[in-house]
Amino acid sequence: MTNAYTSALCAAAVLTAVAAAPATAQNFTNPGTIDIIDDAETTSDINVTGVTGNVTGLTLSLNGLTHTYPDDLVFGVYNASQDLGFVFFSGVGGRADISNVTLSFSDFAAFPAPRSFVGNTELVSGTYLPSNYLDFSFTSAGNATSFSDFLSGDVNGLWTLIAIDTVPADTGSIANGWSLNFTTSAAPAVPEPATWGMMILGFGMIGAAARRRKVKTSVRFA
Repeated sequence: MTNAYTSALCAAAVLTAVAAAPATAQNFTNPGTIDIIDDAETTSDINVTGVTGNVTGLTLSLNGLTHTYPDDLVFGVYNASQDLGFVFFSGVGGRADISNVTLSFSDFAAFPAPRSFVGNTELVSGTYLPSNYLDFSFTSAGNATSFSDFLSGDVNGLWTLIAIDTVPADTGSIANGWSLNFTTSAAPAVPEPATWGMMILGFGMIGAAARRRKVKTSVRFA
């Protein structure tokens, strides 16, 4: 019975390995400094190539953001091949200066960025949900409601980060640019013939063990 149980475990392990599709991450970065111009719009591009498989997640990062009044800022991203934009940052961080913070945004984060002038509005490095408190939107493109809206189409192509300083008198920069991280999963692998043999053997041992238990089981009536 011990051998049968061990074989059953081996078969189950093989099945798990066959069914599981390993997740991989592909990262694209434009490391150039982005100078955020006072009361103006600034853009920066990333050309995404070679992403294949089922894209299951997207994280966008601003790498080293400094600004003297973060509430002035609005950030969006635009995918040219899909003609789709998404504003993921507005009304965030209040008036307190920030220096060299790295902010990542993902649909799978635990909480949004701190809303301006509500409670403790200090903006620190971390991963946040998209946080468009002021409801900015694109006027000449489709508007996504989350990062996942991009994943139903081809993510390869030109992506543009749009940074807008909406009020005069304060400036900033993103020292190390920005990045896009795509999580993908491949289709489940087809087992090799030897693996199929192990699976069949395992099932056979399970069946044999069940038959032995059935033979040894007796039922008595009063």
